[in-house]
Amino acid sequence: MKVTYIYHSSFAVELEKSMLIFDYYGKGDLPERPAGKQVYFLNSHSHPDHFSKTIFNLREQFGGAEYVLAREIRLKPEEKKDWIHSLKPETDVEIGNLKIRTLKSTDLGVAFMVETEGRRIYHAGDLNWWHWEGEDKAWNNNMAANYKREIKELDGCEMDVAFVPLDGRLENAYYWGMKYFLEHVPVKAVFPMHCWDHYEICQKVQDEPSMQGLLEHFHPIEYKGQEWTLC
Repeated sequence: MKVTYIYHSSFAVELEKSMLIFDYYGKGDLPERPAGKQVYFLNSHSHPDHFSKTIFNLREQFGGAEYVLAREIRLKPEEKKDWIHSLKPETDVEIGNLKIRTLKSTDLGVAFMVETEGRRIYHAGDLNWWHWEGEDKAWNNNMAANYKREIKELDGCEMDVAFVPLDGRLENAYYWGMKYFLEHVPVKAVFPMHCWDHYEICQKVQDEPSMQGLLEHFHPIEYKGQEWTLC
């Protein structure tokens, strides 16, 4: 299994029979189409740093790709195709050789848990513990409760790969979502996302005292196009 960091929250996961491309919105270089493999684009929500309709222009280049979108991504009637699949939160569905479960984001859209070829892959989208210093206590408490409720759906469910936000804009709370996730979900490989080009945050979280013992399988990001080959 090969993981490629494309940009921001966009990653490609290449398996024996398929390639999954998460939250690509036209920025960053895509890996070359793997010959003979089914390609799936999965987009968690409509924010412009997670989705662009320009990805539909890539379908033929990627050998008749399938598209899996959060339902809140609005399409005009003429844009709807049988190769575009719109999913609500809290949905279980099979598309091609993918078994997909969606969780409800604490911001917009969904998070994806995908099972395929004996692997389980999690992409958070904007499902995160968004604790903002400028919000009132009740708002932040509600955010914490909502995030913990969604992650409870994955409690003890081992992931081969997980892509989880690590956003420095949250100041002292930048790692809370990843910390809670790793405390409750066994992961063989975890990758930070939503870092806004601030890759130094990867070293910062590794130095964070309260994260010690949780980052054995953490893969820091250093540059666009970085690749990892996983067992």
